[in-house]
Amino acid sequence: MDLASASPQKNALTLERFEEHLHKAIDKPTTNFRMIRVGPSRQGRRREIKVHNGAHRATWAKTIINSRLRTISINVFLNFKQNNLSQADYRKLKALAMEGIKQYWSNTITVDGVRFNVIVNALHKSSRDAIPVDLKIEDSPDYSRSINPAILGIDASFIYQRGQSANRIPEKQIDNDFKLVSAHEFGHSVLMYVGGISLSWGHKGSTNPLFQNIKSSTPGYPMSGNLDLMKYYDKNKQKEEKFQRVNDSIAMEIDIKRLIWSSEILWKA
Repeated sequence: MDLASASPQKNALTLERFEEHLHKAIDKPTTNFRMIRVGPSRQGRRREIKVHNGAHRATWAKTIINSRLRTISINVFLNFKQNNLSQADYRKLKALAMEGIKQYWSNTITVDGVRFNVIVNALHKSSRDAIPVDLKIEDSPDYSRSINPAILGIDASFIYQRGQSANRIPEKQIDNDFKLVSAHEFGHSVLMYVGGISLSWGHKGSTNPLFQNIKSSTPGYPMSGNLDLMKYYDKNKQKEEKFQRVNDSIAMEIDIKRLIWSSEILWKA
């Protein structure tokens, strides 16, 4: 993943063109639209642009787009709840979850032929505006599934599988699994915001939305290349290689664009 700063381009990309291509990429035409104020720019001006009615309303994400440096910085806010965890466990799990979201959601995207380097930073925020997350530890050797229904009033659950140590799984491997799971579960908030239950619970068409079973049309794990962080794969058709999910998973470009489309934005020309 190339996260180095891109060099400035001769042909300036305007905010209006950025929004036009962003909406088109995720199939959100502006037939049902509203006008929003975006800015200020370096010149101190604010302006109105036309966007889809649902765009840029999520309170749990804020995006800064630097059109000159070709960088996009996205802050996502999660309310990590300690519940009955010790202070040490809470600090560890919160840090791992934030690291995982940054690791798997930072990537590069191309908008109107211009490549942007995208950094996603997860931040803790004790507020109703943030995504509510219960941090939990499973101490039995049985793997416990994390969830994020992404429905108002139901908290997500990010579960750390400490009990897997009884199965001789190293702590580092358990940590890496938790980082991957946290990034995936966060992604359900993005998919639900943009596409609802069918996109989110259906894992972008790879599972049945209600029963979560893998569809017959879902392919097995690829022999090489990236894995879609938000999709399931059919291991009966092709098993995953050891550590393949941890090493090769990444948020796809369209999902990063969905995240930007969802978030509040600040444009720097």
